[in-house]
Amino acid sequence: MPSLTTSLPFSPAELAYLHTSLSSLPPLRPDARPLATDFRPLRAETGVLPAVNGSAHVGFSDGREAIVGVKLEVEKTVTTSKTVVLSKSGNEDGAMDTDDNNEQPPRKQDGTTNGIQERDEDKGKSKGGRPEWVTLTLTLPGLRDDDPNLVFLEEMLREPLAISGLQEQLVINHRWHWHVYVDVLLISPLGLASYPLPLLSMAVHLALRDARVPRLKSEGEEDPVADDDWMASAFLYDSAGKRPPVTLLVVVVGENVIFDPNREELAVADAVVAISVGRTAASSTGGETGKKSAKDNGEEYKILAVRMIDTPARDTMKGVPMSGEEGEGVDVPGVWKPRVGGIKRAVLKTVAKSVIQGGVARDVMAGLDGFLDVETNGVAS
Repeated sequence: MPSLTTSLPFSPAELAYLHTSLSSLPPLRPDARPLATDFRPLRAETGVLPAVNGSAHVGFSDGREAIVGVKLEVEKTVTTSKTVVLSKSGNEDGAMDTDDNNEQPPRKQDGTTNGIQERDEDKGKSKGGRPEWVTLTLTLPGLRDDDPNLVFLEEMLREPLAISGLQEQLVINHRWHWHVYVDVLLISPLGLASYPLPLLSMAVHLALRDARVPRLKSEGEEDPVADDDWMASAFLYDSAGKRPPVTLLVVVVGENVIFDPNREELAVADAVVAISVGRTAASSTGGETGKKSAKDNGEEYKILAVRMIDTPARDTMKGVPMSGEEGEGVDVPGVWKPRVGGIKRAVLKTVAKSVIQGGVARDVMAGLDGFLDVETNGVAS
């Protein structure tokens, strides 16, 4: 996987000091956060852009900001399956006919206010929507749209949305569907040097939670006709259903697993892992007892995707021991040495356990839910 940063301007002595501090138990974080699971404060607001279905603005204390707009458009579903009929003789002239329409019998409308149907009656055919119905574009002033680092970030943001089943909620009928366009603008004085993945993920999460789908007056297999009354629209993600996924950035330094790293912690990380988590469907359908048990057992959330990111520590210069210390090839305590190699499976298992069973995913989702409660109701939940 490509690295999203260039070599950070830290001397080998500074890198050695940071690594020693973060390797201690408990880790001593440069910004004085007491726990390895503590996140930096952020400010956020929704509904900031006009003429879109949903939007959000999220900013971190270091000056990084992300503005996200979500737009829904009706598109005609292209049928990919084909029926091939061969003549008895098998000759080439007039021997093959192709039917691209592949018409299917109409289904019953599911009764939702926005006209989105659950396609769970397909037998022997692909169910639901398609990943290409979700388009995500990331823009950072000063970088080309085809910059490989931007493309890598876009995919890390889009992949969990497809895995979580967002496209399943976009089906209108057999011939029509909603296409979701997610446009992300990153404003960062550090460029990509601070790994803005958590910032972008939370901004996309809030924008999708803010997105509303117009109610359709059409029924069944009719061409979709939207209601002009915006107050009759429904949220793409209702309050009692699923949640958009959130991607967490985690670094491993020594034996410590540290969440939401800043640029100093990234500079000395032994490994950098991006973990996308989402809420399971079972947790939203069970009773109160089932919900409480799921939370206690860490089973309410599941890991959707895991991405390994090259740590910038590999691109740093190693320290030089003072005269009289050990010679070449011997590790000297307090002298910086860039980390090489990959991450062990046991360490990756520890990271995943911290996210799910350690309650980090639950705490992040609860914080986002609490913010939206304040935005919509004006009171904290």
